[in-house]
Amino acid sequence: MEKVGRAYEALIYNINERARNANPAQQAHYQRQLQFLRSVESQTVARPYGVKLAAQLAQLLDEEVQQSNVSTDEPLNLNAWLTWLNELLLSRKLENAQPLLEWMLRSVAEKQTPDTLCCLLSLLKPLTASQARMCWAQLAPIKPPGTVETALLLVLCQETVFAALCLGETPLEKHEMELSAQLATALLDSHYEGCWARMQTPTALEEEQLTLLLTHTLQLLQQIAAHHEELALEQAPELLGLALANLRFGAGVEVGTATIKPQLPHRVQPAQQSAAYDQEEEGNASTQNTATTGRRVKSRKMRSLAKHRANNNNSSNSNTSNNNMPDNSHSVAGPAGGDRLLQLLLHNSDYGSKTPSGDSDCSATAQLVGQKQQRQCQVKVRMAALQLLGVVTKQLPRRQLYGYWHALFPSVSGVTTVPAGGCEAKDQLLFIGLSDTNVRCRALALQLAAQLLYGSRTYLGQASSAVAPSNYTPFSVSLASSVLEAYRLLTAILVREYATPVLTQCLRCLAVLVQATPFEQLEMGFVYEFVPLVKKLAGHADTNVKVSALLVMEMLVATPRLTQEIACAIGLPLNERGRSVAKVRNAVQQQAMEQQVLEQQFEQLCHSDDEEEEVEVEADEQQEQEEQEAHQDTEQSACWPRIPRNSWLLRLVLRYLDCPSSPAPLRIECLQVLLAMATHFALLREHLTRLATLLSAAFEDASLDVRLYAARCLDALGYQLARQELQPATQQQQQQQLNFWLRMLPSIYAAYTGAATATLKCALCDALANIGASNFERLPQPQRNGLLAFLCGCSSDDAAERLVRAAALRALAVYVMLPTLRGDLVFVEHAAELALRLSADQQLAVRIKAAWALGNISDALVAPSQQQEERISQSLLTQLIEAAIAGCCDHDKVRANAVRSLGNLLRLLPGEQQALLQRGMSKLLDCVRAAGSAKVKWNACYAIGNLVRNRALFAASAGSASTLFTALSQLIVQHANFKVRINATAVLLQIEQRADFGTHFAAVWRSLMAAVERSNALDTFEEYNHRDGLQQQLCLAMAHLLERVRPDDLCACGSALEAHLDVVSSTWRRVAYRIVPEQATPLFTCSLLLQQRLSGGTLNSEQRNALTFLASTLRLES
Repeated sequence: MEKVGRAYEALIYNINERARNANPAQQAHYQRQLQFLRSVESQTVARPYGVKLAAQLAQLLDEEVQQSNVSTDEPLNLNAWLTWLNELLLSRKLENAQPLLEWMLRSVAEKQTPDTLCCLLSLLKPLTASQARMCWAQLAPIKPPGTVETALLLVLCQETVFAALCLGETPLEKHEMELSAQLATALLDSHYEGCWARMQTPTALEEEQLTLLLTHTLQLLQQIAAHHEELALEQAPELLGLALANLRFGAGVEVGTATIKPQLPHRVQPAQQSAAYDQEEEGNASTQNTATTGRRVKSRKMRSLAKHRANNNNSSNSNTSNNNMPDNSHSVAGPAGGDRLLQLLLHNSDYGSKTPSGDSDCSATAQLVGQKQQRQCQVKVRMAALQLLGVVTKQLPRRQLYGYWHALFPSVSGVTTVPAGGCEAKDQLLFIGLSDTNVRCRALALQLAAQLLYGSRTYLGQASSAVAPSNYTPFSVSLASSVLEAYRLLTAILVREYATPVLTQCLRCLAVLVQATPFEQLEMGFVYEFVPLVKKLAGHADTNVKVSALLVMEMLVATPRLTQEIACAIGLPLNERGRSVAKVRNAVQQQAMEQQVLEQQFEQLCHSDDEEEEVEVEADEQQEQEEQEAHQDTEQSACWPRIPRNSWLLRLVLRYLDCPSSPAPLRIECLQVLLAMATHFALLREHLTRLATLLSAAFEDASLDVRLYAARCLDALGYQLARQELQPATQQQQQQQLNFWLRMLPSIYAAYTGAATATLKCALCDALANIGASNFERLPQPQRNGLLAFLCGCSSDDAAERLVRAAALRALAVYVMLPTLRGDLVFVEHAAELALRLSADQQLAVRIKAAWALGNISDALVAPSQQQEERISQSLLTQLIEAAIAGCCDHDKVRANAVRSLGNLLRLLPGEQQALLQRGMSKLLDCVRAAGSAKVKWNACYAIGNLVRNRALFAASAGSASTLFTALSQLIVQHANFKVRINATAVLLQIEQRADFGTHFAAVWRSLMAAVERSNALDTFEEYNHRDGLQQQLCLAMAHLLERVRPDDLCACGSALEAHLDVVSSTWRRVAYRIVPEQATPLFTCSLLLQQRLSGGTLNSEQRNALTFLASTLRLES
């Protein structure tokens, strides 16, 4: 209120002074102003002024503008009016100021003055979406003025209006998007033309305003790019260039010693190699076979990096950063205590500013406060630049983003530090994470780098350190150099960094990089550099740092192809490394002596049990922890097997899980590491008893997430245990696996009973599905019956959630394929009835599991053991076929299993039900010919192969066979997917008798000839890997048909072969000499069988000539 009063008195004084020297016309103008002000003064101060006063005020201001345009004096009276108006707006003394807003917008559109923009900015603060649309249409076309102060105020107004515009529920309209793009282009042109960067000697105020202008310009461009994807794509070089030019704004200049000016940006041109790479699909399915053990355990996806925000600001004062160490300093100790503290105070604003001593004067204190504010403004510029960089890279498709890889990540090795003064500063993200003086900037740069690295496995998979003789550096070598340099920079950050937020982000960035790195294609040695540092940080005092360090090791353990150094890092037993480690390249073998030294040093680090090197804690806490761990190890040494010294990761994870005081995030990450270790089962084979105890304890944890991840870990362990059944094992190992499940079953039942969510119950049922055939058969009869009763009860409980019932049904469907239960028709029929209950559920996920279960049940029904024993009831078989036919019209994931079950069930259908048989066959053919998933078509062809084994299909009528063979011939020749052609050709191999072909034998033979001709025409390169398989299947089908050829078929077969003679003969020979001998027998014996047919006396001359031509063409040298 005092500011309003002072502004009001100044305005009255200014009007009276001008009225004394004014002419009569001007005096009347000033009298109207004074009368208006007196009426304002007479109103009640307690409530705001109404809209009537706002309209009068707008009229007076309009008159004052006209008066100022006529007068030659400076518009001091208008400035006084605007100052008083601004104070009224700030004190909320005006409401319903729409007339003033309209007047301000008109004034700003004609001429931009600081006072007018200040009032307009105050008016724009409470703004609705409709008002924002009106304001945006008038503010967006205004180009940035030449003065810094006016440009700053204009950008603030535009930023405020655009933020209010984006808050609305309705998206931006087309003309608003065009105005946004026009404004962004004008802002970019101002920066690239250097309108404000060429100021000669700016004052302190102008320098501060210039910093604020740069900050808000970057923020406005960030908001526009976030809502305008096309602009981000078109202006990506300019936006990235502006962001990269300001990543180090003020970072290398001492505050108060030099004038800081914006760096003139340069456009970032994309590289040419980016056009060859597409976006990587999330989630890589495992290549392991799961036919007998149930669900496949997928490799873990990285959690969303946007959810990982550093929340350790309260510990930043105790964990300090040493960012100004010399280039050759790689020790954690750093310089002396006093000098290091001085460096932190001078160069790190987040750890403290230049705090004055006790005898400092007030002027020094004020100077330090001003410098701290200036540093904070500079930090805001760098943060805005990083945020703009993140928004633009998020909008870019992967294909285009890889073109800017050279500007975002280091491409030249050998430079790991930034010289003092920032003369040769690097603008890549990892250099910012290493050298920036602010914790938030370093953490944000590393977080952004992690987000860019996420999903780049396909692109980084091109990296290779193998150097071939060449006159230029290959792209793969340059990319490998960039990857190795990224590892070196991240390792340098781990060596020098003390701030927990930065350490956390650095470890997460390293984890993402590990997940995307093709280790087997790079030179060895860099894993030995960062693993000891990660091991040390795995014992950090902060929980987030521990979790992030274990995340790095989890990604390293989950690497698909282990190298020698990774196997050593994770502690894989020596006798197992040869089975998992990829073949070593010749270039690496030449460095065997050097790598042996590195391995010895690394083994010493990994085998070290000195807790002084592992955990950075106080001496008394460290000693107490060592005593507790020693006591705990002494107590458990009698019951648990000893962990090898090189398996430090397993020892650490089990120690954290054993400790009751471990926080829930740490326990979850430990379970994730164990889940990744399950892939390398040799690490866990001798510790099944301890793992069973830990998992049982985890099922009783108070945290739901811990119980859920324990169930997923058990799922992975069970899957690997089931896979071990395919390998020879000792009696002791088999007993350990049986004891593991005997220990876990009661815990699973108890956890299921106490589970409050369906997710945990589903995970427990999935874990039970992976028990394996051998372990299930060796279970005692009471436990076996109890397990089946538990799953049957879960799947038939109407009160349970449908997803839980579906998960239990899926486990039962796995057990249906076990040898001991496959012949139990009562159990199979019960599982089939449970599948029928859920096959028409409203939830897609439930129908998918039910369709998969129905497919397994049908596989069990057509198994050889079922063919010779009692058959399923006719009514139940009909219901199952009807459910499968209905599933063929559902989602692709349901159809893929529905067609599989339909083919099996139609194979069992007796010949009396011809109508149902015809419906089923028509549905399978529709699934093959209709557009949709290729997997549906593969399974449909496989189902048709089962269908043709039912002789009732050919005995009914010629119409069914005609439809079938016409569809198969079309698929074999014309379908674009080679795997569909392979499966369609495989159907012909299932037809055993010549009579089943009927009159379609010649047409089928001609389709095979045409298919061989077209097998060399590749529409897409992806089909190249399946071409040999298709040609092999076609040749086998040709041999299959020639074994059943009749004399009246020979002429048609000979003429068809003669039309494609060259291609067919060459393909026949190539396939015969390429495939394995067991499969090549029909090809080598085909010509001999045809020669034997010549000795028969029932052939006429044309048939004999055709048979001779066929035999000679297909003859092979044994």
